[in-house]
Amino acid sequence: MDSTIPGKASVRALRCLGGIALVVASALARAQDAEPDHIRGDIAKVEASSILVKTRGGKTVRLGLSNELTVIKLTWGSFTDVDFGTYVGSVAVRLDEYSPIVRDSLSWLHRGFELRIVDEQLRGIALGHKSWDLPPDSIIAHGWVDDMEIRVLSIKYGPTEQEETDVDVPRDVPILKMSLGDRSLLKPGAHVCAGAQKGAGGQDVAVFLFVGEDGIVPRL
Repeated sequence: MDSTIPGKASVRALRCLGGIALVVASALARAQDAEPDHIRGDIAKVEASSILVKTRGGKTVRLGLSNELTVIKLTWGSFTDVDFGTYVGSVAVRLDEYSPIVRDSLSWLHRGFELRIVDEQLRGIALGHKSWDLPPDSIIAHGWVDDMEIRVLSIKYGPTEQEETDVDVPRDVPILKMSLGDRSLLKPGAHVCAGAQKGAGGQDVAVFLFVGEDGIVPRL
């Protein structure tokens, strides 16, 4: 057993990473509890404490920016970055066929619409499997890669075989990297997907914002 004791700098770094993960997890947990509205579009204007978003439906929505806002950056990734244990997320829809991954019980196969490779700093966010609103009848799953069969991934989020979702990742879907961002990404023209809740005064307030870089339009 290695008995090396990390130095003060290492301990501070670990505490910092732990604090960041806790803040992000808390923000997303609040969003999940209240099932926020998902607002997708482009930033039209940035103000001191709010942004105007022109939605894909042509409406303009004002979103307040709270002190607890979490900004998440999306950049291009590659399927070759995926390995056993990698933390990932995917929006997918269930197919009427079973997964090719062999286990004691049969599992339904899902077709992924995108795959997000989550930075280690954010490991653990949104852990699990739940219904999603786009496209219809879709789900979203986050967890670690427990098994792989060519481009079918077993996304695992618990100790039992029932706590995993098998997702086929077609070659033509976006592979993205997901990492912690900041408010400097909030600029006119930026493509965003926001999770918004009603604030005390009835205004829509962003709990989290996914911001696409390099032309990426969040498909979440």
